[in-house]
Amino acid sequence: MQRAPKLDSQVRWAALKLLPRIGLMKPLPVGDWLGRRARSNLIQTKLGRINQKLAPAPADIEIADLTCPRADGTLLPLRLYRQRGSRSTALIVYVHGGGMIMGTVGAYDAVCSKYAVFADTAVLSVDYRLAPEHRFPAAVDDVSLALKWARTSAMELRVDPRRIGIAGDSAGGGIAAGVMLKSRDEGFALSGALLIYPMLDDRTTTYPAAGPELTGPFVSWTYNDNITGWQALLGDTVSGSVSPYAAPARETNFSGLPPVYIEVGDLDIFYAEDVEFARRIRAAGGDVQLHLRPGCPHGYEVVAPRSSVARLAMQQRYDFLQALT
Repeated sequence: MQRAPKLDSQVRWAALKLLPRIGLMKPLPVGDWLGRRARSNLIQTKLGRINQKLAPAPADIEIADLTCPRADGTLLPLRLYRQRGSRSTALIVYVHGGGMIMGTVGAYDAVCSKYAVFADTAVLSVDYRLAPEHRFPAAVDDVSLALKWARTSAMELRVDPRRIGIAGDSAGGGIAAGVMLKSRDEGFALSGALLIYPMLDDRTTTYPAAGPELTGPFVSWTYNDNITGWQALLGDTVSGSVSPYAAPARETNFSGLPPVYIEVGDLDIFYAEDVEFARRIRAAGGDVQLHLRPGCPHGYEVVAPRSSVARLAMQQRYDFLQALT
C-alpha cells in the first residue's frame, strides 16, 4: 500500500495543540447526520473563540443582514460584508461549508470579513437550506437565487452586475461549482469562482486503490462523513442518475466557464476529484488555477491559521479575488 503523504510540520504542531482544547471526538456511524451537525456546532464554537485570538477578524468591517424572497414566499437570509469606506463595486457570493448537512453563516463571519477587507470586495454569504431536511436542489436553488437577486439589486448593493463572482469551501465549494455550471447554462456570466477543497463527487466513498489510505485524527472529513453527506443530499438518487449541479464531477461540458481557482491538500479525501476537475477545465481551454497543498488535510488553514502554508493560501485567495475586481 502506498504510504500517506507526511503531514505538514506546522499544521501538525498546531493540530496537536488544538485537539486537547476541542476534544478528540469518536467517529460517528454512516448516516448520523444529526450527530455530525451537533458536533460541528460545538467544534465551530470552540474554534471560533480560539481563532479569534490566533487570527482575529478585521475590525473595519460593516455587516448587514438582508433577505430575498423565494418563489414560494419564504425568505432566503443573506449577510453582506463590506470593508468600511471601500469603493469597490465587486461582489463575491459566498457559500459556507458543512458537508451539505451542517454549518452556519454566523460561523463564517470572520472568514467572510477577511475576504471583504483583504480582497477589497463585498461578500454576500448565503444561509442556504441544509440536507436532509431540504435535499437537492434546495441549496443550489438558494445560492442561484442569491446570485440573481444580487444582480437585480446591484444598484442598492453598490456593486457592478458584471463583477459578481462566487466562492465557497468544502461542501460550499461543491455547491458553488454546481451553481457556476448552472449559471453558465442559463447565460449568467460570473466574474470568477473560488473553490476551496470543494466537495464535487458523490462517488468518493473509499480511498483509491492506487492512492494512500487517509485515516487518523487529522483527517477532519472522512469517507464515512462523505457518504453521510451525499446520502442526506441526494436520498435515493445517490446510486442512480445524479445531476452535475449536485455533483459537479459528473459534468461532461467544461467549456464557457469563468476563471476558476481550486485549492486542495494531498491529505484531503477530495484531492483526486479536485485535481481531475481542474484538469478537465484546463483540457476544455478554461482559465483555471490549481493550488496543491502538500501535507495538508481538509480545513488545514482553520486548524493552523498561523502556519506558513495557511498564510500563503490566504494570500493567493485574496490575489485571485482582487484580480477579478
